[in-house]
Amino acid sequence: MKHLIQQIILLIFYLVFIDFVQASQTSVCHTDSPYYDLLIEKDGIYLQETVKAKNKISYVSQSKARLKDITDKGARIISDDGDRILVLSNAKYFFIPKHLYRTLNQYKITSLFNENEVSKIVSNKFFLVSGYWYYASYALDGESYKHKIPELKGNLEIIAVAVVNNKYLGRFNHFGSIVLKDDEGYQIILKDDNAVYVYDISKNKLEKIPHLTPSQTHFFQTHHSHPKIYYLYDDDTFYLIDKDYKYTDITEEFNLQGKYNGFTKAEMHTNWSGDSMDTKDGLIWIKIFNSFKPVKATYLNAYKDLYVYHNKVYSRNWALQDEAAPSDPSYRDGSIDISNVQNPSELHRISSGSEFFDNQQYYSLEKNSRRLEKKEPSAYLKLLTTKDHIAIRENRIFIDGQQLNTDQFQDAPIFLGSIVDIINPCVRIMHEYYHDETYDSKEDYYYFFTDGKKVYAYINPGENPNPKVLDNVSPQNLKVNDYDTLKKLLNMFKTTAKEND
Repeated sequence: MKHLIQQIILLIFYLVFIDFVQASQTSVCHTDSPYYDLLIEKDGIYLQETVKAKNKISYVSQSKARLKDITDKGARIISDDGDRILVLSNAKYFFIPKHLYRTLNQYKITSLFNENEVSKIVSNKFFLVSGYWYYASYALDGESYKHKIPELKGNLEIIAVAVVNNKYLGRFNHFGSIVLKDDEGYQIILKDDNAVYVYDISKNKLEKIPHLTPSQTHFFQTHHSHPKIYYLYDDDTFYLIDKDYKYTDITEEFNLQGKYNGFTKAEMHTNWSGDSMDTKDGLIWIKIFNSFKPVKATYLNAYKDLYVYHNKVYSRNWALQDEAAPSDPSYRDGSIDISNVQNPSELHRISSGSEFFDNQQYYSLEKNSRRLEKKEPSAYLKLLTTKDHIAIRENRIFIDGQQLNTDQFQDAPIFLGSIVDIINPCVRIMHEYYHDETYDSKEDYYYFFTDGKKVYAYINPGENPNPKVLDNVSPQNLKVNDYDTLKKLLNMFKTTAKEND
C-alpha cells in the first residue's frame, strides 16, 4: 500500500511537471494546437514542433527533438489525430505521443504492426489486421498496446470521439508502476456494416446502439451549448447524446407532435440562437431544453439563426416558443425590430450576447425598444467576422479588416510572416471571490513585409498602422513564412531599436 501511494505521488508530480514544462515552452496564453513535421537531417530523424498564436499566422515557438528509435531516412508521417502521430518507418508503424515531445529520448517508442500486416487504417486508431479490427494506442511511457475487437465486421467509420471522464485513470504495468494511457476516459461512436456502437476504450467494451441503420445514420454536434449536446439519428430513430455519451431515444416525442416523414430529409442547424431542425414542410423544430417543439415559421435568411413568425423576427428559440404558445400571464413580446438594418438578407448573430452583423454594418439589440441599432465594432467583433486575416489588395495591406499605412512602399507588398515577441509570460490569475480564473500575458505581434527593396515591420498593427523600416536588412534570399527567418528579423529589429534609444 505504501509503495502504491508513493507511485501515485510520483505520478501526480510527473503530470504537474509535464504541464509546467509545456506551459513554460508556450508562454502566450492562447495559442493554436501545435503541429508537427518530420525532418530528415544528416545526423538523424527529428520531430519538429511548431506553435502559433490563435490567429494561426503568428509564430510563437519552433523546436525539434531527435527520434532515436526511428532511423529510416524514408520515414514519413501517415496521420495525426491531435494526440498522437502515426509514422511509417522500416516497414513498421509507430505511434509518437505528442505529450512526450519534450522527453522523447527518455522513452523507447515501440512499433505497433508490420506494414504488410495492415490492410486498412481508420482515423489513426483502428487497424484491420488479418481480417480483424484492432484498437491501438499507447501508454504514457510510450509503450504501445492494442485490443482486438472481433465484433466489428467490414467497413469501419468513426462518427465521433469524446472525453467523457477527465479523471486520471491508471493501470499497472508488469513492474507494478502506474501507467496512464493517452485515451483513458475516451469513448468513440462508430459504425460498421452491421450496426452503430459506442466503444468505451478504458473498458475495451463495445456497446450496440439499437434501432439505427448504419448507412442512414447521421451525427450532429451543437456548437454553442454547455455542456455539449449531440444528436444521433437515422430516418426513424432520434437520440439525444449528453457529454458522457449516454444516449436517450426521443423519437416518440417527435411522433406525438406529428412528425412522421423521417429525419434524414431534415436539416439540422446550430448557432447562437439555439439548435433547430428544418423539416422542409413549413415547420421548424426548435430545441427547448432536451426536447424539440414544432413551430410553423421560416428562417430569415441562409444563416438559419433568425426566425420569421407572423411577420415578426425572433433571435432566440425561447422567444419564438413563447410567441407560438403565449400561455404565461407575464408573457412579453420577444421579437426584434430590424427596420434599421441595411441588409436583412445577410443579418446574423455573431455572439451569445446582442451583437449582430449584416456583412455591412454592426448592430446591437436595445433592450427597451427591442430594435437593432447601429454600433461601432470592437476588435473582438471584427475578428469574429473577418474572413481574410491578412489581405493585400492594390498595394494596400489589410489585417483583421484594418487598412495599414503603406505610403513608404516602393512596390507591391509581399508578406514575409509574423512572429510573437513575449514580454511577460502567461500567468494564471485566481479570482478569490468569484472562484474563477483567467490567464494573462503581454506580447507584441510583429508582421513583416517587403517591397523587394526594404523590409518593414508592423508592431501590433491593430494599435499602430504605421510600419517601421529595417534599413540594415536586405530582403534578398529571405524565406517566406519561415520561423528562423522571422526570429532573425525580430532580433535584428529589437537590437536596432535598442541602439537608437
